[in-house]
Amino acid sequence: MTVWDVLQRRRAGADWEVVGAVKAPDADFAMMLTRESLFRRKEGEAYAIRRRGTETLIECEDTTGLGGVIDREFRRMDSFAGVGGKHRRVHEEMRERGLVIDRPRPPDRRQRRSAKQAEDDGEAARA
Repeated sequence: MTVWDVLQRRRAGADWEVVGAVKAPDADFAMMLTRESLFRRKEGEAYAIRRRGTETLIECEDTTGLGGVIDREFRRMDSFAGVGGKHRRVHEEMRERGLVIDRPRPPDRRQRRSAKQAEDDGEAARA
């Protein structure tokens, strides 16, 4: 399997920088793996791959992700801004409807083992 270096350009005109690597049998598959594993949320302005040990860059022609077929908002990092405020508004609305559990959490009833107990159990298992 061939190793392909993945390069990214954060802004237009910036230098390419190596941000990772993928293993793939050919350039097309490497480009697909790169897009799906490293650039689903449009982290950079452009990305490219190159076979490890060479200097020839293969730049991605379509940086829209999945060919632009599915452009979902959750894929972009900027879409997470304001999530905390939205969560608080929803919680307050649920409180007004009487759908919020307003009690303390139940006690944790799991038994905690001390380090000594764990060591004793390990010795008993080895015997």
